[in-house]
Amino acid sequence: MPIKKITPIDEYLAQRLRQIRRTCGISQDRLGELSGLTFQQIQKYETAKNRIPASRLFEFSQILQRPFSDFFSDLKSDRMYYNYDFESEKKLQKKSVEIEKESLPLIRAFQNIEDHQARKNLVAIASSLAAVKRKKVKHSYS
Repeated sequence: MPIKKITPIDEYLAQRLRQIRRTCGISQDRLGELSGLTFQQIQKYETAKNRIPASRLFEFSQILQRPFSDFFSDLKSDRMYYNYDFESEKKLQKKSVEIEKESLPLIRAFQNIEDHQARKNLVAIASSLAAVKRKKVKHSYS
């Protein structure tokens, strides 16, 4: 299973955990003790070495007697927190819509062909055309 990269939101939550814990006057040792963790694990959470699971955040909110939402206060819906390329996603969506516009009529027409052999022949033609395009692409890089 791949290790998930620490995100800016993970770092923000780590800082909030430390802030809230300190405000409540509880040491890392005590929070670890109350949550069944070692102080080293609490330290890893607070330094964003390890991501904090939502269930663990909820547990911390109960132990620290603070609303769960306190961990997310001042967190703005801003792109800086996400490891996400919005521009690439927009391009992908646009391409997907273009492909759908081109392929839907073809799919509808194909579904209306009742002759099984004709459908099979059409698939063979499309496959051979696709193979020709792949060969051209390979040769253009040579």
